[in-house]
Amino acid sequence: MDIMPYEPGSIHYQKPDARSLIKAGYQPVDMHLHTRYSDGLIRIPDLLSYARRNRIGVAITDHNEIKGAVQAFRSQHDLLVIPGIELETREGPHILIYFDVAGDLEDFFHDLNREKRRQNPEVPHNLTVSECLTLAKEYSCLRIAAHPFGYFGINRGILKCVEKHMLPGVLENIDGIEVICGGMTGSLNQKAIRYAHRHPIPFTGGSDAHILSDVGSVLTGAPAETAEEFLAAIRKRKNIVCGKPGTFIRKGATAGVIAWSFVPYTCSLIGAHSAAYKHRIKHIVSRYSGTCKKNREVQMKEKDNSEKRRE
Repeated sequence: MDIMPYEPGSIHYQKPDARSLIKAGYQPVDMHLHTRYSDGLIRIPDLLSYARRNRIGVAITDHNEIKGAVQAFRSQHDLLVIPGIELETREGPHILIYFDVAGDLEDFFHDLNREKRRQNPEVPHNLTVSECLTLAKEYSCLRIAAHPFGYFGINRGILKCVEKHMLPGVLENIDGIEVICGGMTGSLNQKAIRYAHRHPIPFTGGSDAHILSDVGSVLTGAPAETAEEFLAAIRKRKNIVCGKPGTFIRKGATAGVIAWSFVPYTCSLIGAHSAAYKHRIKHIVSRYSGTCKKNREVQMKEKDNSEKRRE
C-alpha cells in the first residue's frame, strides 16, 4: 500500500496498514483490546509477539482489571505499551482510561477499589460515570468514552446517554471519544466520526479485540516514542485513526468468546453475592437470637421480681 496523505487530526475509515503509517511518521497503536485477564482469550506473551511481528504498539484495556496491562508494560523492551483499563460504570457506559506509566495505573486502581469497598464493603459495585471521571482526574491520564454511541438497546456509550438527557455535565469531564471501535457497526462508528468532525475533541480508535487475529484492525497513530508522548499527541489532536470493524462472522466469533468468558466471571460474581447474603442472613439471625435471649432474660427478671413482691 502506498503512503496515504495522513494529516494530523484525520480519521480514515479503511483497513489500516502499519508500515505506511510508520513511513508517514506515526507510531501505530491498537488502543482497545482485551486479554484473558478479563473477557478475552489473548495471552500476554502471544500479544507482544504478535505486536512485534506487525510493528504495532498496544494498549491493554481489560474490563475492571489491570494485571495484563501491568505485566505487558513491565515486560516490554522494544515495543510501545500504553497502560490502560476499561471501566464499567453503574449507569452503563464504558470508559477507557490511559496512563503514562503502569505505576499510575496501579495507584488509580487501588483508589478505585478502595472507593468501591467504602461504598459497599460486602459486594463492591461499579462506580458511577461521574465518580470514575472525578477519581481519574487526580492522575495524569486520558479519559476516553468507549464506543460512545453503542450498543443497540443498552446504554454502553456516554454520548448515547447524553442523547437521552442522562449524565448532565459529563462532557465537561471527558477528555475524548473513541471514533472507530472494531466491535461496533459501521453506522455507529460513522456517527462517532461525524461527532468528532463537528467538535474539537480528542479521539482514539481501537479494535476492541478479544481474539489475537483481530488485534490491529483499528489503529491510532501518533508521532511519539513513549506512552507519555503518545497520549500528549492525542490531547493536541496530532494523531490519526485508521480502521474498520470486522465482518459479521468475526463479530459473531468475538461475541461467542465474550459470552463464554463471562461464564466463570458470572459464577464467581454469584458466589460473591451468595457469600455476602449468607453473611447478612447469619448476622440477622444472630441479632434476632440475641434479641430473643435478651427479651427472655428481661421476662425472667420481671417474673422473679413479681414473685418476690408477692412474698
